[in-house]
Amino acid sequence: MAKMMRRSIRRALPGRDRWHALQEYATGEANVEEFRLLRARDSAVSSVVATQSAPTKTIDWASWESKISNKETLQCLKDFHSQQSALLDAVLKENHLGAVHEQKAGWELFDEAKVSCSKSVEKSQQILRNGARALWISFQNPPVNMLSQSEWLDADQYWQAFVEKHHFYHNHIASAVEDPESKEYDAKQKADLLKKWEAFDGRGTVRQNNKLLYQRPSYEYYDLYRGTLIEHMVFYLTKTGGDARLFPENMPVQWFAEIYDTRFKIYNVLQRRKRLEHESTLKRAVHHDFHPEDLEHDGEGHFAKLIARETAVTELSVGRLMGNYVLFSDAYIPVQTGTAFYRALQADGGKGTFYSLGGDVHCLFYKPAGEALTMPDPKDCFTALADHASMTGRRFEVGYAAAFECFTDV
Repeated sequence: MAKMMRRSIRRALPGRDRWHALQEYATGEANVEEFRLLRARDSAVSSVVATQSAPTKTIDWASWESKISNKETLQCLKDFHSQQSALLDAVLKENHLGAVHEQKAGWELFDEAKVSCSKSVEKSQQILRNGARALWISFQNPPVNMLSQSEWLDADQYWQAFVEKHHFYHNHIASAVEDPESKEYDAKQKADLLKKWEAFDGRGTVRQNNKLLYQRPSYEYYDLYRGTLIEHMVFYLTKTGGDARLFPENMPVQWFAEIYDTRFKIYNVLQRRKRLEHESTLKRAVHHDFHPEDLEHDGEGHFAKLIARETAVTELSVGRLMGNYVLFSDAYIPVQTGTAFYRALQADGGKGTFYSLGGDVHCLFYKPAGEALTMPDPKDCFTALADHASMTGRRFEVGYAAAFECFTDV
């Protein structure tokens, strides 16, 4: 049975020498080294199989009966093995080639199927030829802006008259009440064209009251560019800690320069990540981390969900800190873990004092001896958080870490 299964697997799987030729497509030192190790393992397995000439051992059911206490399960396995072995032996004994040669009836259906398939192939070839002709004719046709009545339209008087008389034709004409050849229809089209020309931005702006974008108030600029509004608002709130209702009409020019510098730092990291993935995978299209595939159409919704998620995470973190009175304990060191307890004692050699607010507050507060604690820098806090994540076997995403670091810089 084992030999039979081995033979069937060899017939189903490709030969070993065929996949060995895939080494030509391995690029890079790492890939070449992995393929070399794979071939070495394959050679070891082949040598072991070639040197194994002992006959296949049969199952010692008496030994298993002495080891397995559940006799019913053992009997089921034994019966199943006997049934499958008998079935496979019966299949191997049958003469399948002889059965095929003895089959005399039913070949008419096979011949009819061959004729039908031949006709289908001829029809497919005809469709392919017609499609190729249509594509060639479409490619050779001149563009619309190159059409001229002195060329191919002279050969067809019907289409020449159509172009002359229906020069404003489109599929939205109310043909029951409008005549595209009347002077009234021409006047209507001209009036609509002038209206669209004079009010071109959809906001009631005409040529007389139009202003350039830099001449308009900033709220109209932000109404047109929503992404810029979010970017400037987040920077303003982070920079000043103020209220969105006090957002200035125009921020200082130094802030704009800082925004551009921060954006460059983040996209410098994202672009390097994108380049590595693009060159390693050879994909046709690769987008930046934390960006949608279609930034033009899905960007607004994607970043709205991203901001909402970060807001929810921040609210949960602040709620957890406030629940244990940790958030505004600037003069004390909050202790909730053994590591924090050890670090608090290292601050002054254990000379300070521990305070507890009761059993319902899951935190101790350590006040070091001597001078009061200084306000920690946000970037130092981020570095400590990133180090803790790395030491516990977790890491921030590279793009997220870069954005987080730029946020603490602001």
